[in-house]
Amino acid sequence: MKENLNNRSKLDIIYDILVSANGGVKKTHIMSRANLSSEQMGFYFTSLLHHSLLDADKDVENNMVYRTTHKGRRFLHCSAQIKSLIAPATKVKSHHGGEFVFL
Repeated sequence: MKENLNNRSKLDIIYDILVSANGGVKKTHIMSRANLSSEQMGFYFTSLLHHSLLDADKDVENNMVYRTTHKGRRFLHCSAQIKSLIAPATKVKSHHGGEFVFL
């Protein structure tokens, strides 16, 4: 999904954030891993927290840590299923001169 960052959809960005937050990390780590600006981060974090896809908590050092919730993991699972259904087709030449299309 990282091949063309300039043309990511909102769902792709949400997917990247939730994958990055699996296990619990600081906001700066998510920004870096999901390749987001601070403006994008503010918009998406507010929405993801509001919709309970992301959770915020403090770690033992009193740092704010963000974690993908159960609902967020369900979103990731469903997104992966959808992506597998619409993956770009790959053409492969057969030994007999024809082409096969694999998804």
